[in-house]
Amino acid sequence: MSNDMGKIRVMPGAASGERYGLSRRDLMKSAAALGLAAGFGGGLLLPGAARADEPKKGGQLRAGILGATTNTNDPALRQDEFGVMAAYTTFNHLVELNPDKTIKPELAESWEAKPGATEWVFNIRKGVEFHNGKTLTADDVIYSINRHRGEKSQSGAKSLMAAIADIKKLDANQILVTLKSPNADFPYNFTGDHMAITPDGFEDWMKPVGTGGYKQTSFEPGVRATWTHNKNYWKPGRAHVEEVEFLVLNDTQARIAALQSGQIDALGLVDPAAVEMLKGNAGVQVVNSSGGQFWSYAMNCKKGPFTDPNLRQAMKYAIDRQKILDIVLRGNGKIGNDQPLAQTDPMFDPSLAQNPYDPEKAKFFLKKAGMDSFKVELNTSDATFANSANVGQLYRQAALPAGITIDVVRQPADGYWDQVWLNVDKPMTTGVWMGRPTADMIMSMVYASTAPWNESFWSNAKFDELLVQARGELDAGKRKQMYGELQGLIHGDSGHVVPVFADFIDAYSPRVKGLMPTPSWYLMGARFTERVWLEG
Repeated sequence: MSNDMGKIRVMPGAASGERYGLSRRDLMKSAAALGLAAGFGGGLLLPGAARADEPKKGGQLRAGILGATTNTNDPALRQDEFGVMAAYTTFNHLVELNPDKTIKPELAESWEAKPGATEWVFNIRKGVEFHNGKTLTADDVIYSINRHRGEKSQSGAKSLMAAIADIKKLDANQILVTLKSPNADFPYNFTGDHMAITPDGFEDWMKPVGTGGYKQTSFEPGVRATWTHNKNYWKPGRAHVEEVEFLVLNDTQARIAALQSGQIDALGLVDPAAVEMLKGNAGVQVVNSSGGQFWSYAMNCKKGPFTDPNLRQAMKYAIDRQKILDIVLRGNGKIGNDQPLAQTDPMFDPSLAQNPYDPEKAKFFLKKAGMDSFKVELNTSDATFANSANVGQLYRQAALPAGITIDVVRQPADGYWDQVWLNVDKPMTTGVWMGRPTADMIMSMVYASTAPWNESFWSNAKFDELLVQARGELDAGKRKQMYGELQGLIHGDSGHVVPVFADFIDAYSPRVKGLMPTPSWYLMGARFTERVWLEG
């Protein structure tokens, strides 16, 4: 990366396979003239030693994945683990997130920001073919981005792409993106699974076409999907296996049994209660990554009793976070504080007071809401995290001394994301968030009033205004202060209870090689199909 005439520039690596990642810290350093904030949060220190074994080609990689009959191959509309894993198996993105949470070019060969960070030029990689033989051009990229824009868009990335004022094609392999306000983190927005690149005009999601390492060969929603190796894959040193198969396995015990019996080779969302048992099994590899994943309880701020902020506060003091960390996570995580940034995030505000378990204080806020007692239905499902109903029961037990009765309703995994979560008629639902590379991304996708995934239906005009200001603030100190204030607003007013940050725990068969802790998502940041290889 170089700084030339006030521009932020990212250039590709000089040699094939060279890592040319751009960390947010490097981005900020090179943009010092713009006053952009420095720093980046990571979850784990990665192994420094080079891998001794070389990747091998061939074999079938099988994974147990959470899914539903409502599964789609459309990355814009995906709502569960299947959609995430399928997106990174079939498609590529403009920008790739590395295991250490730096970024590097993928389908965008390079990019640069003009002074002010409102205009970004992306140079599209030449010579890349889609699975149908079509050559990648700027038209495909513009179409793929525009799918997430506009009032009619239902994409999970709609709020992120709403920052775009205009996209222009400069030539067959170059585009200019103009933002409504400055954003030094903008390239990070293209790393997410939603932002997969498809051919211009493509809509046949039963037979997806991408530029990724694998071509989908079958798709049975809620049952299974298969892929075969893309012989014309453009990326060197990736996509080693010959075939990939996803089996939808939603039952926690069935997933573990399938791994132990050799039915599958890879499993994410491992139940923390099973970690020690699996580690003692010579036939299983366990990979633990500490990152920004957090569990959530979303109180409906739009409809019902939780429109009263006092009642929301009562619920935040009525949960015993430490007990959840000790009993359910078995220490594989950290206590949460009703806001989405982990302690490792550079924008984390350490001065924010921890919401403790305090039944008396919960009673105080309950009375301020005009109640002596309160009863609410909490919808939960193993589609969110393992043993979610048991965690709900711990919440119920902790809340009873405060006069709050939580009726835990266990919903089936199939259909939970599509029918229960984000249902405005449900008073309280369970969620899980994997975190995002930047504070702006997670806040824009979950807490902004217009965010499509605002699961608590929270709306705060001050928050919305400050979020836009923070995104465009070029002074490092002021920007960090703004994100601290945003955390305070979420912590004190939003409809989110965040009890814990949970580690990502994956398990693999012994024949899977090339494993590396990845603090951005399960199964190596959801890119395991491209990064691992098989032996034996």
